[in-house]
Amino acid sequence: MPKPVLYIYIGAQRLQAAWAVRRGAELRMLFDATYEQPIADEPLASIDAWPAAVSKAMEALGRGCQAELALQRGAELRVLVSDQWVPSASVPWNAAQYRSGAAVAAARSELREAGHEVLSGDLLRLDDAPLRQPRLAVCYPASLLEHVDRLAAALKTRPHSVTTLSALAWRGNDAPGQAPAHSERVFAILEPGDASARQVILVRGQRASACIDEVLIRPLHAGLHPDGAGRSAARELAASVAAIVQRLGWNAVPSAASPEVATLFSVTDLTPNDPLSGATGPMAWWVTPQGRRDLVSAHALDAVARAARPSAVKLLLLACVLGGIGLSGVTLWRNEARLQEALDAASAARRAAVVPEAPPPSAEQAKRIAAVNAVVSELNIPLPRLLRALQPPKDIRVGLLGLELVAGRERGAGPGGAVDARVLRPTLKVHAEAPASTDMTRYVAFLSDRKPLNHAYLVRHEVPDNAAAQAGSPRAAYRFTVEVAWKD
Repeated sequence: MPKPVLYIYIGAQRLQAAWAVRRGAELRMLFDATYEQPIADEPLASIDAWPAAVSKAMEALGRGCQAELALQRGAELRVLVSDQWVPSASVPWNAAQYRSGAAVAAARSELREAGHEVLSGDLLRLDDAPLRQPRLAVCYPASLLEHVDRLAAALKTRPHSVTTLSALAWRGNDAPGQAPAHSERVFAILEPGDASARQVILVRGQRASACIDEVLIRPLHAGLHPDGAGRSAARELAASVAAIVQRLGWNAVPSAASPEVATLFSVTDLTPNDPLSGATGPMAWWVTPQGRRDLVSAHALDAVARAARPSAVKLLLLACVLGGIGLSGVTLWRNEARLQEALDAASAARRAAVVPEAPPPSAEQAKRIAAVNAVVSELNIPLPRLLRALQPPKDIRVGLLGLELVAGRERGAGPGGAVDARVLRPTLKVHAEAPASTDMTRYVAFLSDRKPLNHAYLVRHEVPDNAAAQAGSPRAAYRFTVEVAWKD
């Protein structure tokens, strides 16, 4: 659902606000107040430098906007500021302006030379002029932007556009049907206000460009009011403005010496009491076709930076790229799904296949297999590890006499009377002697706890002859046999 649009006009002597249900719709008057004309040369250095009458009008406008039910859910805030509040200067073309810092420095210098005070907090904007053409620089005072931000915060929204009256009128007042013979045009704007203090805003630029070359503000001393003779008043107004233009040397009106006019000249008066109903109101350009296009497009002189809207060709190219990526993703997803289905089918087929059982070996085959397994077991004996494990410590007086490998025995018949070709692990018989029985038993206990041995059994021992022992015979020792098993 589109949001309503709140339009605010901060004029030289008048503050107006209107809102529309959507962009380009009919404007509805919301607020209208007048205040005294400030001193033209007074700089807006801070929020305190802003005229008190303007501040009070802005506060009253904020209260009126908050009371409007249609604006309580948020709205697009668009502000139109008179050029009398926003100083401007024409910056000559220079190759250094390709750098942003150099362009801003040049704009500050030109504004100071024109007599305008530029503070550090002020916002500078430069127009996008064609190559080798002067660029218009405008300076938005920090105090002005602070008032706009306060109003936006009160409405719980943010500013969508803050632009000058000359910039909006220049783009909205362009008449495409006029003859393109004129190389440039001059546009004069008279704001509503007291006739004794009215000033005219003069805007000059090239016809082939939407950019402004120069903006000047000059006082209009003649007091002009529509008094029933509207045609004569309009002619008198045009003549007064033409005299100012001639004094500037712009050659925008015919003269006796130069009857041909090379510049298109037009005057727009914003004097009518109901400015929102006529085509010359301060905010009327926002509802023109050109103004509706400006609402969604970026403008270099706008104080609110907006990203440029991509062209239709770029959007079409982006749509094609995104469509190609999406199509590739769908194709890849389908191929992956088909591959997964094939893998699932192959796995199901393997699970369903019946593996034939091999017939049990015969008795003769079982004996051959057992013999081969016994030989393999003997070949796999970790003999170096066993020899290190059998070595007795120094406090156990035991001497090793020999080792005997005992082949593994068959396990016997398997289930169902089948012959089991497997054999038990082979064991090792250790023949040793000891001078006393205590040494013999200690050695057996030592082998039981020795790794990688896991079993040690005393299977035979010989008790020495007492007579031989008394005579000191070498056969007086205990001779015994220990059978050990190991684990890998």
